[in-house]
Amino acid sequence: MEIFTYILLFSVIVLLFALWRRNRRGNDWPPGPPTLPLLGNINVNFEDLPAEFRKFRQQYGDVFSLIIGTKTVIVINGLHTLKEFFVTNGDKTNDRPDTMFTRDMAKFGGIAGSSGKFWKDHRTFAITTLRELGFGKRSMEERILEEVDVFLDVMKRRNGEEFDVSELLSISVSNVICSVTFGTRYSHDDGRFKFILNLISESLADSRVGGILTFFPFLKYIPGDLFHYKKIMSNIEKMYDHIRLIIDEHKESPHVTTETPNNYLDAFLKQQRERHDRKLLFEDFQLLRHLTDLFLAGTETTATALRWFILALLHQPDIQRRMRREIENAVGARIPSLSDRKKLPFCDAVLHETLRFGNIGPLSLPHGLAEDISFMGYKIPKDAIVIQCLDSIMMDSSLFKNPSQFNPMRFLTKDGELAGTENVYPFGIGRRICPGENLARMELFLFAIGMIQRFELLPPGDEDIPSLLLCRQGTTRSPLPFKVRAVERT
Repeated sequence: MEIFTYILLFSVIVLLFALWRRNRRGNDWPPGPPTLPLLGNINVNFEDLPAEFRKFRQQYGDVFSLIIGTKTVIVINGLHTLKEFFVTNGDKTNDRPDTMFTRDMAKFGGIAGSSGKFWKDHRTFAITTLRELGFGKRSMEERILEEVDVFLDVMKRRNGEEFDVSELLSISVSNVICSVTFGTRYSHDDGRFKFILNLISESLADSRVGGILTFFPFLKYIPGDLFHYKKIMSNIEKMYDHIRLIIDEHKESPHVTTETPNNYLDAFLKQQRERHDRKLLFEDFQLLRHLTDLFLAGTETTATALRWFILALLHQPDIQRRMRREIENAVGARIPSLSDRKKLPFCDAVLHETLRFGNIGPLSLPHGLAEDISFMGYKIPKDAIVIQCLDSIMMDSSLFKNPSQFNPMRFLTKDGELAGTENVYPFGIGRRICPGENLARMELFLFAIGMIQRFELLPPGDEDIPSLLLCRQGTTRSPLPFKVRAVERT
């Protein structure tokens, strides 16, 4: 027992010394707020990091540093500075850092969690496969329109009664990516499908608390589950188990031997059979990660954007009326298509403003560095966690006047033409931009236009809707829960 006590005491001393060393900001590092002994900048407002970073940007400039526990964090702000850092430096800034997500959840694998050549190979396969499956083509539009039709019919069956649209949006948007990844869509009543969506929702919510374990990883070993680590990992494993069942079903199906796969899963299984020289790249766990990454990316961002869209129109019904007039004049009663986009400049402006104002991924996923970088006279250390602060673009008053106001007119010229949208970056900057960007934009357009063409969206009868200025910060920035009435137009 006495030996154990000495070992424990020695370990604590070593840990405290390491924290003390880490809490010292290098002279050539970017500036940042003063640190607390051992804990660093643990006193920053984790409840609203984008707002905190805006304050630090005013004080320290476009590049500043934080030291939190065992990690150094470098935050890059501003459109020009972000482009210079992530585009000019190219391959040096494309890695993922050592975080709870990359280490414990992704195990440095898949599309989102890998780095270096391993990531390049994964991304090349993903982009090539998605393109072959119709990303950006008419065939993908048809898949989306099929789900839009089901979505609108479900809304119709509500008979104008108020309801929370969140689950319906998640199921509908997820079904689009399911048709790509698994080659099938699921019933809105499918228990397994809804269970997976619920696991995703819980994991994203819990990551807000569990993120602190990136900076103080030893906290996951304390008794109980104060930081939701055990729950997060349990939910991830449950999600993996369900996806494994889907994989096994595909492996047992005779159609996977065809030369032309019609979904992502079959394309990956084909590589497993044929690419014996790349077994590590196409092993079963990497397949799990690919499907999980695509499922997450293809669900949360678009569904959240549509929730912001609906809430904004509930607050500003005049925008909804103008959208409807434009749709009636340009499209009429037929089913809208992507080819109508240029004929609907105001509608397009509303959707760009939704992506800007919704600011769904304000901090993007953290980046890692392949080597030390010298930037703007500062040393950016290789082991730093680098934050791509997209919020500094979306909420930049020099780019967007009164950025905290929802105003689609900012994207229209006096002649009513679309303009200024090139400064909206909801999907990231650089080579690690979201590979599902084109799909997300297609879905947002077709779901939104379909809704406005067919329904009048109204607030609930006897309760207030949440302010557009309030949100839930987590992996994504989402509106507070609200209900809507969808009254079918006659």
